Amino acid sequence: MPDTKTPLLGKKPPTSRPKNQRRRSSFEASTYNSAGRSLSYSKKKQLLDEDASIPGLTLLQILTLTICMAGVQFTWTVELSYGTPYLLSLDLSKEMTALVWLAGPLSGLLVQPLIGAFSDKCTSRLGKRRPFIIVSGILTCLSMVGVAYAKEIGHSFATLFHDEPDVIKDVAHGNAIIVAVASFYFLDFTLNAVQAICRALILDVPPLWQQDDANAWSARMSNSAMVIGYFVGFVDLVKYLPWLGDSQVKVFCIVSIVVFLFTLAITCITTKEKVNDKKEDLDNNQPWYSTFFYIVRAFRYLPRPIQTLCNTQFFAWMGWFPFLFYSTQWVSDIYFATHLPSAPEMPIDWAEGTRAGSFALLCYSIVSVLAGLIIPALSNAFKNVRWLSLLNIYTLSHFTVAIALISSYFVSTVTQATVILAIMGIPWAIVLWVPFSLVGEYVSYEDEKRQTFLHSGPVEAPSYASVVAAGPSTTSEEERQEMNDEFDAGMILGVHNMYIVFPQFAVAIVSSFIFAASDAIKDGPDKALSSVTPVLIFGGLMALIAAGFSRFIVRVTS
Repeated sequence: MPDTKTPLLGKKPPTSRPKNQRRRSSFEASTYNSAGRSLSYSKKKQLLDEDASIPGLTLLQILTLTICMAGVQFTWTVELSYGTPYLLSLDLSKEMTALVWLAGPLSGLLVQPLIGAFSDKCTSRLGKRRPFIIVSGILTCLSMVGVAYAKEIGHSFATLFHDEPDVIKDVAHGNAIIVAVASFYFLDFTLNAVQAICRALILDVPPLWQQDDANAWSARMSNSAMVIGYFVGFVDLVKYLPWLGDSQVKVFCIVSIVVFLFTLAITCITTKEKVNDKKEDLDNNQPWYSTFFYIVRAFRYLPRPIQTLCNTQFFAWMGWFPFLFYSTQWVSDIYFATHLPSAPEMPIDWAEGTRAGSFALLCYSIVSVLAGLIIPALSNAFKNVRWLSLLNIYTLSHFTVAIALISSYFVSTVTQATVILAIMGIPWAIVLWVPFSLVGEYVSYEDEKRQTFLHSGPVEAPSYASVVAAGPSTTSEEERQEMNDEFDAGMILGVHNMYIVFPQFAVAIVSSFIFAASDAIKDGPDKALSSVTPVLIFGGLMALIAAGFSRFIVRVTS
């Protein structure tokens, strides 16, 4: 890279490796011209044929590789199903509870790109990903303990500095809130880190021709764990496991820790991961802030296949988050609107409405598991059928989301709402599978192309003159030099995740305006049974936009 200067820094930090020392699961952005189009895929068929000859993973190896995602998803169900009720039980206001849930997008925005970038450069003898899985996993378990025993921890700190019972009670209550909120934030950050590393590991290990299978099994593991997690949360755990704790949250957290550690241990012990050679890694001498330049460049110079996928994912998750945030409340609102108390003085049975929403989510989870088993199998069995290609399946999933959410306007019973939630299980299985398969295909393709370059000479590509002759270029020479840097699998997944995180902030802002407008309509024919309905319709419209963007996704194997 030329010795260029910037107003803020002297010499730009070296943030790339020599091309003859690149590692598994990295890709080179320099294969793309200023318009983002691939310069050459003339040897694609040769590369795919060579990749097909690479020994793949057995079914057992794929299962042990992807089971870590089951532990991650099971732990997420604890937070999603018990987070808000638990915080409210500590007398935390709804406004403060909403601020606690900002930990999710914040952790996704900050943690996943950083942890992916640092793991890409890791030279531990344990491998690139395994050390981060171990450390993040231990911190996640400590966070779960903090959530489960927030009251006890708060009381212990109060007794250290106070003797009066009344003072201890008040201080312990405040301490419990602080411990619970801090633990939830820490849990979000550490669990996001584990999730990012596990996904990167799933991209690292299988060859290109097994990426679809590996990511399909990853989605199946997540969906199965989601069903089991919701079911375990519904069971009276204190009744059957009283020795683990005296409250549902405590027992659920302890069970989750056991499942989480068990699944991560299986993946770490059984998965063979390539170790980076320290002697060949020149990044160790780079300044600590070079990783941030690495992330910024990843945003600026995403290859076209990844950029088109990220564009689609942004609007897809603009459609998903209204459903994920408010679907249970939507079902509960409809239940209370259609099940009025027989007498005005009778209190509303909130538990019944909550169970109605929980049952709808359970149906949604079961359908997602079945769809995760059936749809990938059909796609593999009919690979030559064009309308069953990954891109077509992905587009159809967006249309399904759009139709289901927009139709919420016509829902008037709990049964109809439950059917809508169950239908949403089908595209949910697809959104956990197809995008990561597309990323995996690209990363593996670039790796195999690079290996061919190292062993048998460079892949044919048009000269720079021919690119210029093909059309005008808006990329400066310095930008072309910067595009010679490569971004590894962890980094590309981190950037991809940020395109999922940004919609969370957008949905939160848009939803607040929609709720305000909906509350302004007190009565009349335009008043919906639930104030959540307009938010779901907004999500359906965003899904339609995502369906349009999905038709422009560039797939390297197509």
